[in-house]
Amino acid sequence: MQDPLIWNMVSRHLTREETREEAEKFLIWVEQRQENKEFFNEVKNVWEGKVNITESSQSNSPLTFLGRFSKQKMKDFVLKQALGNLVGFTIGMWVTASFSHYVLERRNLKNLFGLAGRKKLAVNDIPEWLQKGIAILAGFIVLEIINHFFQTKKHIVIWVYIKEKFYLTAKMRS
Repeated sequence: MQDPLIWNMVSRHLTREETREEAEKFLIWVEQRQENKEFFNEVKNVWEGKVNITESSQSNSPLTFLGRFSKQKMKDFVLKQALGNLVGFTIGMWVTASFSHYVLERRNLKNLFGLAGRKKLAVNDIPEWLQKGIAILAGFIVLEIINHFFQTKKHIVIWVYIKEKFYLTAKMRS
């Protein structure tokens, strides 16, 4: 409630300095919505000293460092973001590497008889700009698939399946 008219109306009601017309307006405002009743009761409790201002504003205060970076939040971040980014980056690098191959140069004008050391050359099968574009696109698609996978909680289903599979395999061996 940031409206100064409402604050003025509530303060005049609490100090009993309102006219009849203002009192009627106030009652209409309070009865209009449940949020208005809650707001007035909260202000009234602070006014009467039943609640400290620090206690009532504590819920609106920003989280502490440990509140922001709890174990669960860090685990969620690692699972949802960092793992997806890592896998997406790895796929992008793999795509880049798959479009290139290396050859050993044996002879050229500088090494006419092949006596000097051999040089390893990278040969790109497609233009470099297309290769980078495909790598970025493939990495991004994989990143989004991984993020969707974790956001829909499908990793839990697969984890349960893997545990059951290993449990059954271990049970059959015994």
